[in-house]
Amino acid sequence: MAHDTIEIYVRDLSTDEATAWLGDVLDDLTPVNDAIITTVEGTYEDARVPVQIAEGVEDGPYTSLWFNAATTPWENASACARDAHDALQKEVLCFLNDPEKPWKMLRVADDGEEYVDKREMDL
Repeated sequence: MAHDTIEIYVRDLSTDEATAWLGDVLDDLTPVNDAIITTVEGTYEDARVPVQIAEGVEDGPYTSLWFNAATTPWENASACARDAHDALQKEVLCFLNDPEKPWKMLRVADDGEEYVDKREMDL
């Protein structure tokens, strides 16, 4: 079972691109809300998975994908980030959920993986 929620940040990702990818990883994807933050819901293992899509996080180049469900196709945010990068061919960031280093993120990009400090980045 996954954590309660997973959030990843994908560089230069449009809501339409995000929705297309989510349609590949979740069944029965349907729009729920199309406002400043778009919300869609899909199904994974017979459980509803709401996903909020927010472009331009902190006025930067990243789009947030927040999976607000206990059951997702991934065990953790790092696995989701890797899968998103493989499918979208875009840089993806995620927090590591390390309470001793809450600013530490995993960056997955074409040049490999590395750990980065959120305090030194513009999300």
